Amino acid sequence: FEILQSRAIKVVLNTGYDRPTTDQILQRIGYHQHPSIDLVVTASEVQNGRPHPDMILYAIEHLGISDPQEVVKVGDSIIDIQEGQEAGCKYSIGITTGAHSYEQLQSAAPDAIIDGLYDLIPFLEKADQ
Repeated sequence: FEILQSRAIKVVLNTGYDRPTTDQILQRIGYHQHPSIDLVVTASEVQNGRPHPDMILYAIEHLGISDPQEVVKVGDSIIDIQEGQEAGCKYSIGITTGAHSYEQLQSAAPDAIIDGLYDLIPFLEKADQ
């Protein structure tokens, strides 16, 4: 997250959990009020959960972003990828460090699949050339 922040890239976490559960998880892993996280959006703060784009649209509005094409969605499930696609994000990227395998993520037709967050910057640099 610090690398992204150093490149003026805002970091938003979004989750299907409600706010109390999310806060407990973030507290346990030491990410509660993490200085490199700009916003955390939970499913309890929007009308529709994934694959609807509501959480991404909420984040865009709250961060003053005018165009979803300025957003890159990274997620570990098929519905994460679909959420990014539904929101009109520039890239909707699968990551193999969670819920679904490479093959499962591939079925959602993401723009890319990465094996870890450290692969995100090289992908963006290459894709934006």
